[in-house]
Parts: sequence; C-alpha cells; structure tokens
Amino acid sequence: MRIVGAALLALVSTIGVAQAGVTLTPEQQAKLEGVWKGIDAASDASKLCSEQSTSHNTLSLEFLRTGGMIFYDDGTEATTRAPLSGAEEANGIITLTAGNQVWRFRDTGNNTMASVRSSASLGADVDDMAYKRCQEPADRNAIAFDATQLKLIAADMPGDEAFFIDTRLVPKTGDRCKVDETQYVFFALIGPAEFRLSRWNSFALADKLASGGKSKLPLDPISDWKITGARVDGAKYVFQIKDYEKADAPVKTIHLEVKANGDFEIPEWKRSYVRCTGFQSRS
Repeated sequence: MRIVGAALLALVSTIGVAQAGVTLTPEQQAKLEGVWKGIDAASDASKLCSEQSTSHNTLSLEFLRTGGMIFYDDGTEATTRAPLSGAEEANGIITLTAGNQVWRFRDTGNNTMASVRSSASLGADVDDMAYKRCQEPADRNAIAFDATQLKLIAADMPGDEAFFIDTRLVPKTGDRCKVDETQYVFFALIGPAEFRLSRWNSFALADKLASGGKSKLPLDPISDWKITGARVDGAKYVFQIKDYEKADAPVKTIHLEVKANGDFEIPEWKRSYVRCTGFQSRS
C-alpha cells in the first residue's frame, strides 16, 4: 500500500525522524521513494526494468523511516549508502546531498526522471542519465516498530547500525564485539525495497573456510529470510519470516528477546547474541 499526502506526513511525525535539511513535501518524498534504474540519457530506456536491462546504475531512496537515505551504485566500487543531509526542490530541480556528494534530478513523467548536470559549454543544465522507478517502496506498515525500536535492532537504520554476533564466537571479557572470525545475524527493516533477516559469516571467517580452515565450533547454515511482518509483544520482538528464495515457502515465527545479562536470544534457534554497532563498516 502506498502512503502519500497527509497520511505520510502523519506517519513521519509519529516516527519522529524528519531531518532539518530535507525540505521536500511528503508528496515529493513519496514520488522519489523506491528503487530506480538508470541509463545514459541518449540510450533506449524502455527496458530499464526488464530482465533484458543492461543497466548497472541503481538508485534507492527512503524517507519514511529514516528521514532520508540514499543507496547509490553506478556499477563501480564507489557505491554510496548514507543519510541525506539535504533534499530540496527549486525551479523544477530536486537536489539531494549526502556528505560531499550531490545528485540533481528533473521529473520527466510517471515514474521517470532524469539526472541533471551543468554544461559549461552550453551554459545550461543538460540531462545526464534517464531513470525509471522499477520498484515502489515496500509497505513499511508491515514493520510495527517505532524509531527507538528500529535503532535497537535494524542494521540499516542510521545511527547504531546494529548487528548481533553469536555469543559462542565472542571473547568472554573485554570488547565482545572486537573479534574477526564471527557469525552474526542482522535485520534490514527500513526498506525501501525489502525487509530481510540474514545470517552470515564475517569476511575473516569466510576466507578461513574458503582456504580449507575450520571453525572452532559448529556453524549454522548461511541463510537469508524475507521478513513479512514484525511487531512487539511485551519484551519480545516478533518476526514472521520465510525462505528468501522460495516464493511458496511457509511463514515461520521467531522471537528476539533481551536476556537478563543484556544479551539477545532467538529461542527458536537456541542461540544467543551480543548486540554490536557499526554494521555497515563491519560487513
């Protein structure tokens, strides 16, 4: 379900994540949210969203939960994932700013826009890339957490960027998050494309296993699950999940619970976890 206008504004106010530099109206934010594909403006953009698309340029935008986040990948290693420090419209051009990076866009129609650059030779703006919105944002109503709860759990929420290391693979004393060979879980909960729970090995552990080494303890299978719903039940965080790759997979329920010692537990998996921060720089 798409939320626009007054409904979106009311939900943003409830979540309380509006950012000072983001001055776009709720309607403008709703038109930008989702996953866009881009191609050179001189090329045929008709197949951008099809399986035949050759585009490696992907732009994702989220406002409702975060107040403004951009995920940008132009097909090189220079990808961007960052909060927006600015999002404004003037003279038909929308300008998005994250750190020292700036993107400028012009609305060209229904679910289409063009990135704009200044041309010194022409003395005017010219279209650089043609973009088409290939995926509208996921229904954030499926994730019934407020901003505080999202900050506690979500790896993709600006701020703590929480992830959870298996306690069997952490030091007994000192900084329990300071360990290289780990297995951990993380929750992607803000969208805009999807909600996901994943269990991964750290790079160091993955490299060790790939070179024939072994873990000190039995490892759980590396897996991804779609999160179809999430809510709070007392002191428990309840997730409905299903196999990521199987559309007809049954939905299962798991719980994330805070233990008396401050660790977290997923009782269905018989595993406990240490909450760590800075997932984006760690993963």
